[in-house]
Amino acid sequence: MRRDGSSLAEIARKLGITRQAVHKNIGIVDTLVSQTLKSVASAAKIDIRHIDLDKGILLGYSYETENRVIVTFSTRHGAQIWHHHSGKCLECASNDSCMSLLLGEAEERGIALTEKEKMMPPTDLARAIFSKVIPGLEP
Repeated sequence: MRRDGSSLAEIARKLGITRQAVHKNIGIVDTLVSQTLKSVASAAKIDIRHIDLDKGILLGYSYETENRVIVTFSTRHGAQIWHHHSGKCLECASNDSCMSLLLGEAEERGIALTEKEKMMPPTDLARAIFSKVIPGLEP
């Protein structure tokens, strides 16, 4: 509900709890999301550049691949790592899996995709989606 832009008061009304309870639980969720994003980044040796806990997203840099990396956390897919590169997606065994995950990420985040975008290779689709989530990130 927070990702949808609902205020604390609106969330409290919808859930039938106090605004203070919502505030307290959001603090707990933010801590868990932060720990998850940072742990994944650390395990993958990603240098953290930006974290947005509301959106469950981390922008980082991998010195191993010499490129930016995005770590996402969603209720549907858990933590995922997205490397910024121009791969050979159509030849990759994970192509269908990546497409499914990316389309799910877009849907969960309320990002409307055009039919043309839905047909992009996963690397291009990831850029299109995450440029709409992270301000200033170019596709």
